[in-house]
Amino acid sequence: MSGKTFKKAQRIVDQWLLTKTDRTRVEYERDINRYVHHCVALGVNPLRAEPGTAATYLSMLRDEYGMGPSARLRAYRVVCAFYNYAKRWGHARRNPFDDVPKPSVVAEPKLGMALDGAVHFVREAFYTSERLYALAVTLLVLGLRISELLSADIEDISTEAGQRVLWVLRKGRDEKIAMALPDFVFAALVAYIGTRRSGPIFVTRTGKRLTPHGAYDSVVRLAARAGLHHISPHLIRASTTVILLELQQGLEKVQEHLDHGSPQTTVGYNKKRLRLSASPGFVLERALVDALGSSMEQSRIAVAA
Repeated sequence: MSGKTFKKAQRIVDQWLLTKTDRTRVEYERDINRYVHHCVALGVNPLRAEPGTAATYLSMLRDEYGMGPSARLRAYRVVCAFYNYAKRWGHARRNPFDDVPKPSVVAEPKLGMALDGAVHFVREAFYTSERLYALAVTLLVLGLRISELLSADIEDISTEAGQRVLWVLRKGRDEKIAMALPDFVFAALVAYIGTRRSGPIFVTRTGKRLTPHGAYDSVVRLAARAGLHHISPHLIRASTTVILLELQQGLEKVQEHLDHGSPQTTVGYNKKRLRLSASPGFVLERALVDALGSSMEQSRIAVAA
């Protein structure tokens, strides 16, 4: 693929991204650029790609990036959205993903950590660094998406009617909303921010805004050190949902706190939580233990006699 062809494809990608809101643009840019670079590596013009290119891209996401079905489905949808735009404006004739199986996702959500796991996670963060501790407790208590938290600035910490709040631009919204900032979280943020008075709350060692990718890796490594495997920023959000439900918070309150787009999302977490905790297997286990205990005791008495 010539440099001229690549520049044309990149120009159309940039035009498409300009039609998105700031937050959506950032999220979409990562996935579409990853796809374009995949095409370039294969010497394929993204605007003339065939199903084989689409199939190898999805395989790469699974094998090289370790993405699960949900993440691959998100990337699939992003690239399909780009092709819909390109077709509509006459830049592409077809969408190569139309002939590739869509990544399937298990309907039930992953529940993440219970309260005891969250305690281990936060304790490990506390003894690791002020930044990780602030990141861990803010994600967990406020139930934020990682992109929502990392886009927040120091100036977004303020007071409303005597209550400390963090102003957050939630997914799909045009304006920031105030979220109550408990003392526990506020103290962690203040200790981490130190003498800084403006700019991003979470920064790299060079002072740049921490990216979702960088935070993701830090969270995964932190969880592993705490003995919690396969925990990601998204599963911290799931953990917030489950823990609040375990603490008898109402479904509506939990949905609002987590900013779930549909009540069914919150209900889905609750159904799985209840299904697991009330499994008939536990009833059978108790019956077996009782029966085995009685029969074994009778056997010992018979042998002793």
